[in-house]
Amino acid sequence: MTRRSFLATGAAASAAIGTPMILRAQPSEYVFGSSLPMTGPFATAGQLVAPALKMFEDLANEDGGIGGVPIRTTAEDSGYIPQNALANYQRALATEPNLVYYYGDSTGFMKLVAPELRGENARLMGSTSFASELAKPEENPYQYLAGPSYEDQFDILLESIANQGGSTVAFIYSNTEFGRDPLESGRAKAEELGIEVVLEESTKAQGADIPTHVTKLAQSNAEYCILQGYVTGVWPQLIGGARQFGLPTKFMGTFWGMEKLIADRVTAEAGPFLDGYLGVMPYRYSYDNDNAPRYARYAEYQKKNFAGTPLENYMPTWGLQSLCAMELGLMALRQVHEEGKELTADNAAEALASIQNWESGGFFGVPVSMQGNKIGTGRVYQYSAETNLFTPASDWFTV
Repeated sequence: MTRRSFLATGAAASAAIGTPMILRAQPSEYVFGSSLPMTGPFATAGQLVAPALKMFEDLANEDGGIGGVPIRTTAEDSGYIPQNALANYQRALATEPNLVYYYGDSTGFMKLVAPELRGENARLMGSTSFASELAKPEENPYQYLAGPSYEDQFDILLESIANQGGSTVAFIYSNTEFGRDPLESGRAKAEELGIEVVLEESTKAQGADIPTHVTKLAQSNAEYCILQGYVTGVWPQLIGGARQFGLPTKFMGTFWGMEKLIADRVTAEAGPFLDGYLGVMPYRYSYDNDNAPRYARYAEYQKKNFAGTPLENYMPTWGLQSLCAMELGLMALRQVHEEGKELTADNAAEALASIQNWESGGFFGVPVSMQGNKIGTGRVYQYSAETNLFTPASDWFTV
């Protein structure tokens, strides 16, 4: 074979099988889409998260985007309605040809969109949810949790109770899928640790009958009470009602009951009854930034670009979760590119699953790994009404 015939044959073969990935024209940008509740009951969270996504975009592009191609983040309002978020995702697929990642606003959306994540419609997808059922790669290969599931969070709290010598606990939860998520697993974990569950009490997600529930808690004589399935409103009211009743019960919460902005507002308006409140956080708070280069970089950006807003000196827990999810997604996509593979959902999911011993630069206080599409690590924090800070009350747990 002559050199000329060899080159001709190679050109014909390339035409037949498609241009190799390394030779294809790169897009001008990659898109990270999202649905956020900019209106509706959780509008405050959505409005605080949206600027954090812009920060993520700017810093990611300072570091070269994905293989030198910049990323662009988008955020559409869902009103916290799963059907709206699904419509946003479908619209993004139709209008953003370089969409490589999507961030959802709820468990409801993640479950609704799951059947559509097939073939060309599949994208790597993080969300605000810690729902245990999403951490099942065999069923939801493209969806993941940027931290521990609600079952894991219950395990961490129960381990903490056992370490403090506690023997009885109450579970008070909202009558929602969110509220019921970790109950079965929590019962089993409590039994394993020798902790008796003396009360399981369901409440309305909003407008709960606080005196009735507090009375039942008093009758149970529980040393500890874990509150699950609340974001605003009910969980501080339950603690306030118990304190008015004179109960010495130690209250604990999961991620959505651990926002400093809410605790500070309740303390300012109703007094220091949240003092001593405990709860599990997957991440360090943004002010807990010793030896945290990623957090330090965020803080520098916030002071410069968010001056005069609530984000100038503090990143809410909701924002930390979104940032952590997108950092993980970006890491996976960069790995796919570095391996010379196409940025498909399958390749991204495979790369995500391979993340081991990640030094997160701030989010987690220990190296963490993806196991079963989640990171089962967290720490217990305690609130001080005097300092208005959540501070560590335990070591890091990995479950």
